[in-house]
Amino acid sequence: MREGGHARRITKQRALIKSLTAQALKGDVRATSALLALYARVIAEPAAAENASIEEDELLILRRFGPRLLASLGKKGRTA
Repeated sequence: MREGGHARRITKQRALIKSLTAQALKGDVRATSALLALYARVIAEPAAAENASIEEDELLILRRFGPRLLASLGKKGRTA
């Protein structure tokens, strides 16, 4: 993956989240739905010690982004 002009290796999981986020921000309803489902699962089921594949900073991003995404979807629904 290239970020800021530099090549960077990331996990497939992180790449999926970044891709879904980018598509959701462009208005892709399926990507938004998938991202919200992932968000709900992560928040509802904290990772167990043996299953801690989501890093703390990623979890923080999801917790901050989820409510903002829901709010933006609510605004779109009112204007349509």
